[in-house]
Amino acid sequence: MRRTSILLAVFVAIAGTAFAEQYVVDADKNCVFMTQSARVLDRAVKVKLSMNTRYRVSLEGEAFFSNQTGADADPMPGVIIFYATGEQDGFASLYRVLKPGESLRFTTPGEEDHNVFLMAFVMDYWDASANTGKYVLTVDKE
Repeated sequence: MRRTSILLAVFVAIAGTAFAEQYVVDADKNCVFMTQSARVLDRAVKVKLSMNTRYRVSLEGEAFFSNQTGADADPMPGVIIFYATGEQDGFASLYRVLKPGESLRFTTPGEEDHNVFLMAFVMDYWDASANTGKYVLTVDKE
């Protein structure tokens, strides 16, 4: 009986967290500089999503356009999120800046067989800046 209880507790713990995944969006590594010709796909965090599924995406952390701290810090406003939803005619590509503490909910397309994903990155103008910090992007199936 005790072994069954332990196995059940482990299963419940794993099942309760199985759908939440976290991804690090690094202020330097995942930055698309407007003055360079690097493609977004080369710099962004890419997350494969399931069709016809409801997701909640949230963001925590902080990142800066320099290595300065305190009153001189130049904070990034958040992460650019590019994703597909089942809105409009059944498939809409959308983007938004997700700020720390905010969340986004959407349902992926489900009518046709598509390769749906989410991309997350930060953007900066000056490619010589020493961007620091990171964001943690949490993707939950609802």
